[in-house]
Amino acid sequence: MNFPEIISQNVNDHQLELELLINPELDAFAGHFDQFPIIPGVVQISWALHFFSSLLANQSEASSTRQVSSIKTLKFQHVITPNSRVKLDLSFDDSKQMLAFRFYNSQHQYSSGKILLTHDESQS
Repeated sequence: MNFPEIISQNVNDHQLELELLINPELDAFAGHFDQFPIIPGVVQISWALHFFSSLLANQSEASSTRQVSSIKTLKFQHVITPNSRVKLDLSFDDSKQMLAFRFYNSQHQYSSGKILLTHDESQS
């Protein structure tokens, strides 16, 4: 899987804000759909987890391998299309092991949710 181009990033404590360019060549567009390509919701969740683990997890107290336990308050409000510029906000609450994400720009709120992460005991 390839990922959107990072135009800018701002990391502090347990928060990350990225501005992303959604290139039409992304793998995520394959099969979704020929006449009106969109980024599937499952890919948005995958991107949130990817950017958390690669850019933000090292900031948290325990950066060991994590797995998704549950997803709460998941909302998909607008489709993400090729050549869009979107922001991705991530914040991690160490005490709750909860990753909150939100894809948006000045015109649209695309998606948001909260992902409960647990430590992967098989990696210990």
